Amino acid sequence: MSFEDVQLSEQPANTRLQILLAKTNLSISEYKVADRLIDEITDWESVFDVATRNFSVPLLRKHLKNLNHTDIPSDVLERIEQTANASALQNLRMIAAQKAFQEQCLEPVKADALFFKGVNMAAQFYPDIGLRPCRDIDVLVRTDHLRSVLKEAIKAGYTPVSPEAREIPTTSERDINAILRLGENITLVSPERVVIDLQDDLDKHSGLFSVYEIFDNAKPFEVAGETFKTLPYAFLFNYIAHHHTRHTWSRLHWLSDLDAICTSKKFDRNAVLDMAESLGQRGTVEASLELHELMSTDTPWDDAKDLERGKSLLKLCILNLPGELDLEKRFRMKMIGGEFMYRWQARPDLLTKARIGWWKSVFKPTVTQYVSFPLPRSLQWLYVVPRILELVQRALTRLRPSRN
Repeated sequence: MSFEDVQLSEQPANTRLQILLAKTNLSISEYKVADRLIDEITDWESVFDVATRNFSVPLLRKHLKNLNHTDIPSDVLERIEQTANASALQNLRMIAAQKAFQEQCLEPVKADALFFKGVNMAAQFYPDIGLRPCRDIDVLVRTDHLRSVLKEAIKAGYTPVSPEAREIPTTSERDINAILRLGENITLVSPERVVIDLQDDLDKHSGLFSVYEIFDNAKPFEVAGETFKTLPYAFLFNYIAHHHTRHTWSRLHWLSDLDAICTSKKFDRNAVLDMAESLGQRGTVEASLELHELMSTDTPWDDAKDLERGKSLLKLCILNLPGELDLEKRFRMKMIGGEFMYRWQARPDLLTKARIGWWKSVFKPTVTQYVSFPLPRSLQWLYVVPRILELVQRALTRLRPSRN
């Protein structure tokens, strides 16, 4: 199915239910809508599979318990229970790993670092910390602190890995230099096998967020008795809107993030829009706010007035629900600079900068190449040709029409 084929007024009950139950809290009227949709569903295996792929099983369990519907197969309810419990336990594991990382790798070198997404999103905005599944810990580190954090992490037993999760074989100074020079992010695996994703910027190529002093405006928050720092609220919403749109809203738990923030007492719509204006991405933020409005309505989606940009994001989400592995990547091949799905998302100068940055990245060697065949810096230019050939082959594969 293509983007043009998605008719919002014709979406089946299971699609509408999945998106409605991605909300962190439902009103009485929304529970009534959910109850009606459940009456139309005959394939609960599919509902469970989609929720599992989209990291939304904990919220599915919460809402189904509140509805107490008697027609849902008991074996499906049992699997929902088991999956949600496993997700909650994983989050507790993540909190412990985050605390250890701060104590072992950040505090000894006095590094400025902000924790965001994942369990941090759950702790700040969700009704319960177990309701937001996550697979890794995202940490934003000042660029000039990155080397010292990486060295301290290696000393503490953390292992750098390439994007394909291949462990760096050694930890020499040359390896560290290659990781810092060639990697977009630095991915570490803790001694307890928890993935830590270190970043020193939040956008791909446009420099969208570089104009804002994030660290100077950081917000403290507490999880399990430990204090961490995170992104300021208006900025966080802007980041979420940009990041989730760049990933074409391909997971339901990203819709949950949207709802969790928008329904929080901390949410200030005017501050969010003012921030979007100053960053140059008002279109992305307004579309995300429209998407939240569409999640919350009990009228047919095509009847919602003046929400066309939000509908564009909703269609992307619907297309991604089945979990076709390469669909998001095919969408990304058509993005402006690998970062913007639509021209209306950001100022023209940011679109241009993203395009230029993307073309520069085509010629940049990767950590994966270094791991596969380590070369000294003076010879790393040899990675360029196989890098271009790899990207061409990947592009042809992704743009090739699916046979399904």
